[in-house]
Amino acid sequence: MKTTLKVLPSLQRKLDSLENLVEQQVERKLVDIAESAVTLSPVDTGAYVTSFSFSVGRGRPRGKSSRGRPKGNGQAMRQEGLDNLKNDLKKIPSLMDTTSITLRNNSPHATAVEYGGKGWITPPYFVFTKLRNIHG
Repeated sequence: MKTTLKVLPSLQRKLDSLENLVEQQVERKLVDIAESAVTLSPVDTGAYVTSFSFSVGRGRPRGKSSRGRPKGNGQAMRQEGLDNLKNDLKKIPSLMDTTSITLRNNSPHATAVEYGGKGWITPPYFVFTKLRNIHG
């Protein structure tokens, strides 16, 4: 037994509109996470804050070393980090077809920034811990 249902054009337009709304909300949430990540990040040379990346599977993560870099302009480095993350999101073909998006920081000192380290002068920043607390 078989039956065929026809989707009326008006219903299809409503479904398309809902899908667009959901995709916009997902993108807004990801931008909120990106903004929080760069705001919570320490900025010395800018290597850490500009090493964040969003990825959907394989790919080379962004990671910059602070070794030998001069002290950076904090606001400019934060903006560069945010721009990098927004550009990563633009490269995703369809948020609706994506099942997993990973935020990562591949700077060589990311673990020390998060948890502190041997000889680390400042206390740990717990950036990813705070992100999970804020955004779930």
